[in-house]
Amino acid sequence: MHKVIDTPWNAAAHAHDLKSAGVETVIRYFNHTNSAKLPEKRVDKAEAAALAEAGLKLVTVFQQRGGSGGNLGDLTAASGTRDAERAVGLAEAIEQPAGSAIYFAVDHDYFRSAELASIKAYFAAVKAIVGPKGYRVGVYGSGTVGRAVRDAGSVDLIWLAAARGWSGTRDMLQTDAWELYQIWPPINDPLPHDGNTVSPAWHDYGQFVPGGTATADLPPEEVTRVPNAVIMTVEARSGLRMRRGPGSGFEVETVVENGTQLFAVGRTDEWVQVDLQGDGMADGFMHGDYLKVVSGGLPAPMPCPQTATSGFAQAYQVANAELALGVKEIAGAQHNPRIVMYHNSTSAGAGTADEVAWCSSFTNYCVEQAGFQGTDSQWALSWESWGQDATADPREGDIVVYERVGAGGHVGFFVADHGDTIATLGGNQSNRVKISHYPKNGKLGSQTYKLRGIRRG
Repeated sequence: MHKVIDTPWNAAAHAHDLKSAGVETVIRYFNHTNSAKLPEKRVDKAEAAALAEAGLKLVTVFQQRGGSGGNLGDLTAASGTRDAERAVGLAEAIEQPAGSAIYFAVDHDYFRSAELASIKAYFAAVKAIVGPKGYRVGVYGSGTVGRAVRDAGSVDLIWLAAARGWSGTRDMLQTDAWELYQIWPPINDPLPHDGNTVSPAWHDYGQFVPGGTATADLPPEEVTRVPNAVIMTVEARSGLRMRRGPGSGFEVETVVENGTQLFAVGRTDEWVQVDLQGDGMADGFMHGDYLKVVSGGLPAPMPCPQTATSGFAQAYQVANAELALGVKEIAGAQHNPRIVMYHNSTSAGAGTADEVAWCSSFTNYCVEQAGFQGTDSQWALSWESWGQDATADPREGDIVVYERVGAGGHVGFFVADHGDTIATLGGNQSNRVKISHYPKNGKLGSQTYKLRGIRRG
């Protein structure tokens, strides 16, 4: 089942079943009045307490039509003030802690300048009420709406609606600007709900424990992170076969239509293990040549079982897989979600830009993907005392640590010793993942490097 779900129905009676099924967070609604069609849409204190007792977190979203059907009059400065005051009152009633978020829905594909101006006025009014109360503001809607109100400084978080055809959504999915993305189609078991995926760049999307703590205020080690999403689409004119195993000799389970969105959970050579529902469960394998990455980059190869002979070498296998992807920084304001994901494996924190030094984040990512504990630090010299000293007898795939004299350090994977230099596979080498030759004690360009040691996991 999805880790994050949203539902307009009271989830209290299902709370323990949802938790047992793997749900981590339930998104519920604030509004002015419930409708006859959705009499349980608004969350109350009793339901919030039941979710907390079951070990679930909560996210809240205000929606009273939200401009649905082109009713732009729902989204004006005056309605923003009215909706925000109501939302704050309801948040306080369920003991929603400061530091968490309240999302406000824009449930239509608005993209014209005049429409966006009205929506920006709405969110400016919302921010003026909600912000002083200590809550962050989120927006549910299209990529165009999300970018407009975030650029205006009125929202902190973006939840993309499931409608991929809405303006700006496809483009935003290729960035690290969004926090949540709703999954289509809805599911009815055990209660009607939508699934949601969390951006590869983020683990905090405004969730909280009712009567407790906002996730944003917790130290990173206490946060349960939803696995990074790798979102892909089928690009095959006649559809793409999904097979039972990673090869053309395996039986075909089904043919998936061109343009279908899916999630990648693993990879064996050129075959990608896919999840069609976005619930974290693998459905089969598809050939990667006909899958286009939307967000997150290709998954690392599925690691082989730990054995005495394979051991730490799996981290080096992961590093080589990243090398094959051609990961590199994106010039300008955008950031490569793959590099942001590397940072997310360290204490650097979610959303760290790809311009921030990422050699240690890359190494931590590879080590953790292989099932080992890294240093959890973005600082290269943190590896100097990690593992066992292998400087006297290095092997391919060991961790090599350099001092950049007067400027910190660098870390990567040992490839080969060439006398005065060492071939090193690492991240942030000429702003990309590549193999470069670093001096053991000397200059590379204008920078002096000094070998500090080689470590083995």
